[in-house]
Amino acid sequence: MKPATLAGLCVAFVLALGAIAWLSQPPDRVTDRDVYERTARFGVVPDCNDLHCFRALVAWTLGRLPGSSTAKWHSYAVLCNAAAAVMVLQLCLTFGFKPRAALLASMVSALGFGSLYTLHDPYTSDPLMYFVGPFITNELLRARVAVAAIVAMVCVLAKEFAAAPLYVFSMYQAVERRWPEAVKTFAAANAAFIVWAIFQLTMMIRFNYGYGGTTSTRFLSGGGIGPWLQEQSVRGVVSAMFNEFGALYILAPIGFVFAPAPLRRLTLVAGPVALVLCYVQQPDRALWNFHYLVSPLGALALDRAAAPLAVLTLSAFAFANLRVGAQLAMVPAARFALGLSVACAIAVAVQAFRPAATPARTA
Repeated sequence: MKPATLAGLCVAFVLALGAIAWLSQPPDRVTDRDVYERTARFGVVPDCNDLHCFRALVAWTLGRLPGSSTAKWHSYAVLCNAAAAVMVLQLCLTFGFKPRAALLASMVSALGFGSLYTLHDPYTSDPLMYFVGPFITNELLRARVAVAAIVAMVCVLAKEFAAAPLYVFSMYQAVERRWPEAVKTFAAANAAFIVWAIFQLTMMIRFNYGYGGTTSTRFLSGGGIGPWLQEQSVRGVVSAMFNEFGALYILAPIGFVFAPAPLRRLTLVAGPVALVLCYVQQPDRALWNFHYLVSPLGALALDRAAAPLAVLTLSAFAFANLRVGAQLAMVPAARFALGLSVACAIAVAVQAFRPAATPARTA
């Protein structure tokens, strides 16, 4: 796809996501805003005792820019999510998707729960991670290991997930028995991990940083998921996990059947990494880091449906996420849009397996 087209699409996403961010009200609960703002203001905060103290890259960068904190952090969330959506489109084209399917995938990523939630609460490193995942994977598919490694080594200073796409891709290469390439990618992943570990130890030893009361580091006592499950009712757990992907729980398995082999294998090997993240983090937030694999699968299913049905499904999916993700108060209760999107997704599944359906990918 031409650079001008990609740039135009990015501008469209920025305008749409910017409007949503402007309409979304600040969270009415305790967030990590204070930690990130102190890091942005002072750079290093001696004796900082919170896991997010170590996720400093975004705060350090925004702290050097002029303007109010609210404007800077919301702009960062909008720009990173827009860039992530465009990068998903580019990744899909690298996989061999048709332009229509690639465009649908980018829209699913931009309007999904994870991206819209960070417009509601932008004080997090997640928007950058949503971009890093598809970017690193696309670079690795094009055999640009050095670029992927450098980006990962820099971005682990924002969040440890930046190394995960490298590990996932090395596993994918091992499954394909491309051992030299797998070793090279695994070495790059380890380099990013070492940078992260050195940074953690430096901040601990030099500035007395600590993880505070976070349970993510307590691997033998439930990690992050244990306390989260204890704090939630069964209904709350089911609701939170369903809201994460919504209709994609139906669409993605359908798309998996028709996906190109590299995407199928990447999705399978990413499973164990996703489970680890769900164990050490809050699972209803952790899974969206893999939107760059789930959204393309969902788009492949949508691409096999009639255009009106595909548009209706995507619209209902986005409308639901405006409430559960961006938490726009003027949007009706999400259960109506969620129900409609699921019903439409089932109809998409029926159409996808019709013999006359148009193939969604090149052979």
